[in-house]
Amino acid sequence: MDSDLMPRRRVPEKNDGLPRQYNGYLAGWSRPPDLPQIARIEAMVFPEPLNLHTLVQLWLMPNTYYIVVRKGRQVAAYIGFQKFGPAAHTISMAVHPDHRRRGLATLVQKTADRVAVNRGARWFTGEVRVSNTAQLRFLEGLGWQQIGVCPQFFGNGEDAVVVWNWL
Repeated sequence: MDSDLMPRRRVPEKNDGLPRQYNGYLAGWSRPPDLPQIARIEAMVFPEPLNLHTLVQLWLMPNTYYIVVRKGRQVAAYIGFQKFGPAAHTISMAVHPDHRRRGLATLVQKTADRVAVNRGARWFTGEVRVSNTAQLRFLEGLGWQQIGVCPQFFGNGEDAVVVWNWL
């Protein structure tokens, strides 16, 4: 999609330590040209990916934040989350397969934690497919807890593990 046709959104004003350099990568706020790349990563890694139209709708919402980790112009990792009162809720998070095992998932999650805290969040929550054991282990390593299961949460009928972490 032509970035000139993408809607505009102001970058959040609070100082969250962004942009942030890390081993040749740069973590910062997402921009319109990042959204098609995020949609492609979604399509690569998720059984039910968010499409570009949905990502644009989410990105434009004032309570939604997308943080990306770039290598040059390429999005290597991202997280999208929404802030509701004291809670931050993960929409999706992924690392491009070509950039895995470099600490980018930790970078993007800890950056999102900082952003959420700076906006008044006290905890982070989300849902992870029961089959996504790698993500469940990753979050457990960061101190997240599994607090329940939502039967048939996903469109294909798969259950979700509800995860939660104090900030």
